[in-house]
Amino acid sequence: MPFAQRNEQGQIIALFDGPNDEAQEELSASHEDVLSFLTKGQFDEEETKAYLSQTDYDMIRVVEDVIDLMIKKNLILLTDLPSAAQHKLITRKRLRAKFLLEDTLLIEDDNIL
Repeated sequence: MPFAQRNEQGQIIALFDGPNDEAQEELSASHEDVLSFLTKGQFDEEETKAYLSQTDYDMIRVVEDVIDLMIKKNLILLTDLPSAAQHKLITRKRLRAKFLLEDTLLIEDDNIL
């Protein structure tokens, strides 16, 4: 959790990964003030919601890749997961493999180095 440094008006002006002389207040990463500080000047509320929604798909892929890595390293077994999760992961892996194979078959000979 980050540690916040605030100005005289109580607004966060800096975040740190540990406490220091200026930042003693520990806040959750999802705290409203932390999120406001991180997105200040970047996005309005609607843009923030749209960005989060858009990146959800990217995060799904990250989670899938992390699960695959954990399985490959024998940290977990696929069978450790609930059957619904197993089914979803296997289905997505098959679909991704199918599209990857189709993409490689569509490469023109001119594109081969």
